[in-house]
Amino acid sequence: MERLNRPLLWTAIPAVGSFVALVSLTVRYDAFAVLVLGLLLAAALAMLWWPEMATLAVVGILYANLAALAVHKYGVNELVAGSVALVLGIPLAHFLLVQRQGLRIDRTFLLLLALLVCMLISSLFARNPGIALQRIGEFLLEGVALYFLVLNAIRNLTTLKRVMRVLMLTAALLGSLSLYQGITRSYGNEFWGLAQRTLELELAERTDSGNTQIGRKEPAVRLADRAGGPIGDPNRYAQNLMIVLPFAVFLFWDERRFTRRLTAVVAAGLILCGVLLTYSRGAFVTMVGLLVLMVFLRYIRPAHFLGAVVALLLLIAAAAPAYYKRMETMLGVQGLFAPESGARPDAVTRRRTTEMLAALKVFVDHPLFGVGPGQYMPFYAGTYQRSIDIALQHIGKPRRAHNLYFEMAAETGLVGLGMFLVIVFLLLRQLARARRRWARGRPDLANLATVFLFSLLAYLGTAVFLHLSFERYYWLLVALASVALRIGLQGEQGGGARRLVSSPDRAVPCRISH
Repeated sequence: MERLNRPLLWTAIPAVGSFVALVSLTVRYDAFAVLVLGLLLAAALAMLWWPEMATLAVVGILYANLAALAVHKYGVNELVAGSVALVLGIPLAHFLLVQRQGLRIDRTFLLLLALLVCMLISSLFARNPGIALQRIGEFLLEGVALYFLVLNAIRNLTTLKRVMRVLMLTAALLGSLSLYQGITRSYGNEFWGLAQRTLELELAERTDSGNTQIGRKEPAVRLADRAGGPIGDPNRYAQNLMIVLPFAVFLFWDERRFTRRLTAVVAAGLILCGVLLTYSRGAFVTMVGLLVLMVFLRYIRPAHFLGAVVALLLLIAAAAPAYYKRMETMLGVQGLFAPESGARPDAVTRRRTTEMLAALKVFVDHPLFGVGPGQYMPFYAGTYQRSIDIALQHIGKPRRAHNLYFEMAAETGLVGLGMFLVIVFLLLRQLARARRRWARGRPDLANLATVFLFSLLAYLGTAVFLHLSFERYYWLLVALASVALRIGLQGEQGGGARRLVSSPDRAVPCRISH
């Protein structure tokens, strides 16, 4: 009994002391501020008592972009908000000091350090070293440090699944807010910044595109009608939802309780509604590609694929009827390559293509090390986007490349882009090999590898149409994929109770009771 009561005693003493202090502070200061302070202290005590809670809280806060919202909408100090990820030091300290486990460093982390070196070398060619160092600092914090902390904070399958549930439920919540806005047309209610709309951005884009076109038509879908989520950008919001959608599928396969499986289905539907309400063409193309890949990997039969397509079309008709008009604009892309076809790309397509070609031309002119991190938009974009050879649309101000690969090539050259691609290629190859190896004896681990394979491909697919901003989402996903691989290897060595009951030539999800 003494052993059981001692930890409770060590927790109860500071808890009682904190309660007495808060009561006395309430008498002298603002009650609301004291309440917030009390909640923070309670959360800190809970995290110290249960370190895994710190991991779950940080992941949820990062994904919902709560720290950035606290800064921009509520005036929270940037240093305080930016230190949220450091809370992962609590579970890390628990593993190191209490459980006496060592630090974990893998090949991907070492390659991240190599990418950091590549960026430092590219910064030697920067016009503004200050901007280059700022960009490198962002990668150091949101890439290297976040990867290291996540890799060391999640060390078992139970915690990983809980993290996936937190991400799934957070994404479902965001999708439900977007769906509510779409149904009620209450765009003015942004739910404290979690469901943003961007009317001012639409007006800015109209001004930026100019009025040089005679008889210019209004877009099929106004930007203000597109859900922006906590990021405030529809395409980025769609990308962040897309990378979590496979988690809902995995949890549906993996859960045994009916209520949890039903929760996964509902969450998947809400996430999908959120994606559709962004009216993102890049997300649509990526989604179709992933469905085809699922057929190729035999995770769904062709008949089920057709059923999924029909269900998707019905969902679009119910949740986002204007989606069809939005997708029809993609037919004009062929006019970029075959003017004689008669197809006319819309203004946005021409502008995006101009932005991509400008970055590609910068890369051609600076192929080895690029122009330096963070240098493309402020110093090169404006000049190259006005080039007669590539200007398909007038762009009134310098804009980013709208393509992760072209912009990274322009800024860090073959060296930086090559290292970035090596990191993700090796990780994808490991996941693919693990999936094949685990398919027969450990279908649960095979499904886990497949889900992260699809999540990474979802990000990489949408990155064809988006540059690398809010990079913490990408590196968080990379870290979780690495954790899944490590945990899977440990599970493979330890064996498991699940087995494959379907035909031996197909790796499909199955659930078998013990």
